[in-house]
Amino acid sequence: MPSRSKLPDALSGRSFTMREAGGEGLARRRSQGPDLLTPSRGIRVPWDVAQEFPEAVRPVFELTPGGVGCFGTAARLLGISVPAWVQSEPRLHIARTGTTAANRFGVVGHRLKLAAEETSCVRGITVTSPARTWLDLASVLTPDDLVAAGDSVVCAHRRSFEPERHPMAHLDELVTIVDRHHGVRGVLAARQALALIRIGADSPPETYLRLAVLRRLLPEPDLDVVVLGPDGRELAWPDLAFRRFRVAVQYDGRHHLTAGQQESDGRRDNDTVLAGWIPLRITGAMIARFGYEGAARIIRDALISRGWTRQP
Repeated sequence: MPSRSKLPDALSGRSFTMREAGGEGLARRRSQGPDLLTPSRGIRVPWDVAQEFPEAVRPVFELTPGGVGCFGTAARLLGISVPAWVQSEPRLHIARTGTTAANRFGVVGHRLKLAAEETSCVRGITVTSPARTWLDLASVLTPDDLVAAGDSVVCAHRRSFEPERHPMAHLDELVTIVDRHHGVRGVLAARQALALIRIGADSPPETYLRLAVLRRLLPEPDLDVVVLGPDGRELAWPDLAFRRFRVAVQYDGRHHLTAGQQESDGRRDNDTVLAGWIPLRITGAMIARFGYEGAARIIRDALISRGWTRQP
């Protein structure tokens, strides 16, 4: 059995169009080799090669003139927090502004009216802007997932231990785009979500925990708060902080399971106690067992211990 010829260096290890293959002199017979997948006409994808999402989908956009990534596809390219079912959706959502929707296997075609400021570019791929993407997601996401997506769009903070984070869009941009598109699907859900979006949430679990706290009619927590020691030293940056009652809540994801991180977290918690705060650590295992509502009950008990009472 003859061995396969090596792909040209310019095509090796990535998805490519047949137009690119022709430009590199790749024989059609080689393009039909068993090591190459044909996900859609005119496109080849190498088997067993890990690619970042923009590189994997770029050929589809190159073969879709006037195509604009939208909905979950745009969210993934922009880095907006969306649930797992959106992250793993095999089909791409591509919009056109004309009268003809994109028609290609593996593509969901949309026709959208987009103002110039409602598009953006990610690594050479045109997508709907973060604000417009969030509005479009309002028609397919649950209320909590929509708030989490909005939190990720507007998140911004400056902390001493990490690079400054800039928002993808400002909250007033979300308000503006909702007001501009008062007739689109999902606009009512978007308007309701706007009232719950806050700046400073780093991850969806933090958002879900905050929303569970609000559903239990507990005080609204502050975000992006630093706990200081008597000497002014930064001790902790809790995910949710109840400053009046000095209760600091931290959501611990998977990276907190390492021995080094647990040692660091232990020192942080000890310092937080000495500063007069109650540190609470909510883990993924706790959420899996008790849900976010159960975690909110733990927070409620800590607040009660510090003198909080529900007002009649």
